[in-house]
Amino acid sequence: MPTIARKDATLYYETHGSGHPLVFIHGGGGNTLAFCQQVMHFRDRYRVITMDLRGFHRSVLAPGVVSHPADFPDDLLAVLDAEGISSAALVCQSLGAWAGLPLAVRHPERVSCLFINGSPTPAYSEENWRTLRRATGIFNEAGAERDAAVGWNRKTARERPELMFLYAQIKQLNPGFDSTPMMDERVRLHPRDFAGYAVPTLVAGGSHDDFLNGESHLHVATLIPGATAHTFPDTGHSTYFEDAPAFNRTLDAFLARHAPSRAAPQA
Repeated sequence: MPTIARKDATLYYETHGSGHPLVFIHGGGGNTLAFCQQVMHFRDRYRVITMDLRGFHRSVLAPGVVSHPADFPDDLLAVLDAEGISSAALVCQSLGAWAGLPLAVRHPERVSCLFINGSPTPAYSEENWRTLRRATGIFNEAGAERDAAVGWNRKTARERPELMFLYAQIKQLNPGFDSTPMMDERVRLHPRDFAGYAVPTLVAGGSHDDFLNGESHLHVATLIPGATAHTFPDTGHSTYFEDAPAFNRTLDAFLARHAPSRAAPQA
């Protein structure tokens, strides 16, 4: 699979299928493997790309370098350039929005549409930063102190322990990430930054997301001009993993409006 030499990092990414480019960008607990259920669903109709953000799994940092979200947008742009992609649909989970949303703001011609799930995003408001500050504290807690079911629908956690186990195993492939820089001033997107923003954007979230909260995505959608919101009623923070069929259906409908595919979805 391809790698790119970047400033202080070697980036790893994968490509599957053909068609309009569709890039999945993982959250703080994920990497390329986390989107296995999306790759299988979309690869027959789209050119699916997954990447490890710098410092995650196989995207290796130079000695002494610490992963910082400020580098994510240019890393994503480097992947698009390496693949000769002029415009792609972006799907960002949680931390992944620190790559996708700034790219859509700064280089809208490179983003055909943007689907965000389970993310405060770097769009600044006092309310949003309160949510982010709380989530950062939870994420950075030591493993023994953190409730493993935070962010999940508790029913799913009880009835599908194998999902939680698999997610935990995928997360352990990452060397660790300090989420505090997600609140740095240099990554914030203020209202003035969205002047003229016109990229079709959907902000989704699960009503059982107690890592953020079940309504935080509704507020985030108000911070991004023209964005619409979608609530997954039966899932938590990571709907793409917890209930992939529901996530994929919603993403399919969004892409049908804003990104051409090679064929209609299979029943």
